[in-house]
Amino acid sequence: MASIAITGNLLVGYDTDNSRTRRLLLIVVPCLLSISFFLIADLDSPRAGVIRVNPQNRISLVDSVRDH
Repeated sequence: MASIAITGNLLVGYDTDNSRTRRLLLIVVPCLLSISFFLIADLDSPRAGVIRVNPQNRISLVDSVRDH
């Protein structure tokens, strides 16, 4: 996420009066934003998706509640 934010800021800062650069910027920045939204949405569903997260803190909580 940090690399996406840095890349987006660099592209916006690189904006010049060149029309080719401006067209490239209009394509790349929305793609970077959509990738970041995809990653945030993917992390929200830990069992399905591209990024799989093991809910270790929830598992240890259930184990500690069962012990008491």
